[in-house]
Amino acid sequence: MKKTLSALLFFSIASFYAQVKFEKGYIIDQNDTKKEVLIKNKGWVSNPDNFIYKTDENSTEDKGTPATIKEFGIYNDSKYVTYNGDIDYSSDDISNFSHTKEPKFVKSSVFLKELVAGNKNLYTYKGHITRYFYSESDSAIQPLIYKKYLFNGNSSQVATNEQYLDQLKTIFADNSSAQALVDRTQYTASSLSKIFKTYNGKSTDGSTDQSFTESKKKVKFNLNIRPGINFYAPLKLEESYRNPGFSSKSNFRVGVEAELVLPFNKNKWSVIVEPTYSQYTNKKTTIRTDDNLYNITMDSYSSISVPVGIRYSMFLNEKSRIFVNASISVLNVRTSSASSIDVDYDNTVFDKIALASTQSFRGSSIGAGFTYNNKFSVEARLNGNTNVLYKDLPHADLKSFSLILGYNIF
Repeated sequence: MKKTLSALLFFSIASFYAQVKFEKGYIIDQNDTKKEVLIKNKGWVSNPDNFIYKTDENSTEDKGTPATIKEFGIYNDSKYVTYNGDIDYSSDDISNFSHTKEPKFVKSSVFLKELVAGNKNLYTYKGHITRYFYSESDSAIQPLIYKKYLFNGNSSQVATNEQYLDQLKTIFADNSSAQALVDRTQYTASSLSKIFKTYNGKSTDGSTDQSFTESKKKVKFNLNIRPGINFYAPLKLEESYRNPGFSSKSNFRVGVEAELVLPFNKNKWSVIVEPTYSQYTNKKTTIRTDDNLYNITMDSYSSISVPVGIRYSMFLNEKSRIFVNASISVLNVRTSSASSIDVDYDNTVFDKIALASTQSFRGSSIGAGFTYNNKFSVEARLNGNTNVLYKDLPHADLKSFSLILGYNIF
């Protein structure tokens, strides 16, 4: 088991680094020289401190930093510009709020991500804090000021410096449509983008270069039917009557998986929920204790589990991807009529060891698989120990290995 877990972990880490592709883009160096290059697109969630690029498929790799690169972009994806100026790094965590209203600026040299391009440009810096910036035509980039702080040092009174609203009124003073939006503009990417796009749409002919603008990212949803087979390890009653355990078995399972693909990091991460019906045995099974004095009997056993987990996908090409995932069962409900494991002597039951009717957060799993054309999939999964008994002692741990087929219905 440990070796398998280590192999899956090594496989996922190796695949993560191997699958990042070089994509067509450009750089502008500090001498304003523009060059077409290939950029390693890591689908950055936070702004990168540096990036890797090369001039062609066969050339050596170079590193771009704010000290050497003025601007870079990946076509049809994203654009970053170098900013040398003030950033307020005041914490957004209430436990670390400062007592002063004014931002505490630090001179920094970073890459800012362009959110909106036009006569008025909007940028963002995202690290352990998120800040927004703007520029007008070829003017210098300026911070939009927003800060939460403790009013008069009182930890129960949180106040907000919303100076960015006054800045927006000045920036869009010549545009009534944008002015009408100022009071409703929040300090978020979507809200700020709306007002900047409103201004640029009214003030330009829409001819701004969109080839470097990141396409709008949306959450995607997949619903998969997933039948399969569970291969169960022997089920042994522990901390009780000495016994060899019920023999290993194989039986069917069927699940319905809802997958929510998250809109960042090139759609590689997703949240999965898969209500699953599994059957361990469909008939009564009896074993003898080690001393041959007693019979231990378990009737047919089946359950519905609801595992919730995360998945990381690694794209091989436009149609194929491999994935790894890890889940924890948040709920397990016994669906069979059997309520206990019975112990008898000479056909007289003298001990009934109760089976759990419902369980929460018992059992976890890891898996790896392959998906083709976002339609067909196959997965191998290891399901960890799940105690099927009502109490922790004695216990009977059910564990299995699953082979699962999947079909995406939408």
